Order: sequence, then C-alpha cells, then structure tokens
Amino acid sequence: MKKTTIGIMTLTASIIGITCFLTINTNAEKADTEEEKIPTYSIQADYTVDVDNPNEVVGDSDYVFVGKVKSETGTTYKNKVPLEKEDGTVEYVGEAFTHYEVEVLSNLKNELVTNQVISIDKQGGIREDGSAYDVFDDDQLPEAGKVYIFTAYTQDDGSLLVAGANSTISFDEKTKNIDSEKEVNKTEEVQLYEEAIDNQVIIDEDNLNSDFDASQEQQ
Repeated sequence: MKKTTIGIMTLTASIIGITCFLTINTNAEKADTEEEKIPTYSIQADYTVDVDNPNEVVGDSDYVFVGKVKSETGTTYKNKVPLEKEDGTVEYVGEAFTHYEVEVLSNLKNELVTNQVISIDKQGGIREDGSAYDVFDDDQLPEAGKVYIFTAYTQDDGSLLVAGANSTISFDEKTKNIDSEKEVNKTEEVQLYEEAIDNQVIIDEDNLNSDFDASQEQQ
C-alpha cells in the first residue's frame, strides 16, 4: 500500500520505501512584486533511499518510463492545514500536486499502456495564492511538449504519483526533442536507467498496479 500524507510546515510524503520530511517557509519567502517571473522555492527532504543512486531510485519505484508531456491539466491542494498570517487571521493552505497528461514512449520498468494518453500527478507546483512555485531539490516540474524519464509510484486509487528528487529526468540539449521509442532507447539517459534497472536495489514490493498498467487492457 502506498499513501501520501502532506503537512504544510513539516511536509511528510510517505510512499513505501521512500519517506520525505519537508519544510516550507511560507512567511519568510515571498514573491518580489517588482519581478514579473514567479519565484521557485525548494522543498527540502530527507529520504530512506539514496536519490543520487539510480539503482535505488528505480528499485523503489513501481514504474519507470519515458513520456512526452502533452499538457498540464491543473493543480490540486491536499491536506490543508491552518496557517496564521501576520495580521492574526487564519488561512488554510494545502500542498500542491500538479496534474499532467503524458504519452508513454517507452517502458523501462513494468508496462504502462502506450496506445492512450495517461495521467500523472506531480508533487509540487504553484502555491494556492500564486505567489511562488514549490519544487523538491534536484527535481523539476515538467513542461508540455518535452520528453522526460519518470519514476512513478502507484497510489491506493490506482493513480500514478511522481515525487521527490530525480523523479523527472530531462534529456540533454542534443536529444531533448526526441519523440519516438526508437530514438529514446538510443540515448545515454535511457541506457543509464536500463542499466540501473538491471542492477536495481529493491527496497520493498507490493502487488498494486496502476489503472494505466498494460495488463488492464487484457481484462
């Protein structure tokens, strides 16, 4: 069973094999009103896996795949908690989860459907008041039209969660515009992750499949 519980001052992402303790400073870090660009702040986290070791990252994940982001479809705010503002009023603030529609170009670990667009949830995104983006260290929010390697966790409702450092990997400048399985499988990034999967360190296993698992088509 994989669950995610989020607080605001101390954010805790709980996924089997990966536990994050996150802290966001919601008062000290504010957008500079003179700047047009919305600032981005880091979500600090501690993990039970070595997020700099691809062998552990893929071993901890349920699915590893190359996907092309078709669109961003919105943001939801979960597990809202009360936060007292400077004027003494209380505002309920939630943790951002950004939603995307993605085309799977190549499955590297386990099989997701490739004949339809799938949905993924990305932990992180724009704050509810629009003042800033919150993103994990060594992570990024995907952009529509670009291709990434995703490591994803199946949630209890069958959805896919992409969360934490190095869970969304870009391709280099020479290959960032690739968009076919044949092309992506030749890249250094995919070869690195294929090797990591061959040498993966399994932290824990369960039998929970995503709603987008290819096996669902046979039922």
